[in-house]
Amino acid sequence: MTATIDQARDEMLGVFREAWVASSASQQLPVMWPDVDDDLPTEGAWARVSINHGTGGQATLSGDTGKRRYRHTGFIVVQLFTTRGDGLVLNGQLCTIVKQAFEGVTTCPGQVTFYRVRVREIGPDGQWFQTNVLADFEYDEVR
Repeated sequence: MTATIDQARDEMLGVFREAWVASSASQQLPVMWPDVDDDLPTEGAWARVSINHGTGGQATLSGDTGKRRYRHTGFIVVQLFTTRGDGLVLNGQLCTIVKQAFEGVTTCPGQVTFYRVRVREIGPDGQWFQTNVLADFEYDEVR
């Protein structure tokens, strides 16, 4: 199966959302979604998700049907913010939730594949301690 950009975006955000709401540590925490214009939280822990398409292009020649496969790649970033001073334990739990959500996962039906999942501690940022979880992705579109 293949995906359009919109389908792939929905599947990627769905992978994150499913893991986020399944855990008691994160299910009540706010998430800043890429297409929602919410005010940033002023207290407590929260997350922000962004999808960043990068390189892409034709991956195959056309076959009998005259269609070609176009490969899209990029990375998804989940920024985690916990309160400075008392949020490192929660921050570690949230990192684990997000990291495990993407490790070794290929979605269905669009077949977005995630790889090279990594955690990057950003550190103190105002009243927050920030950690980013990044996962590279790729998927093909046939047209």
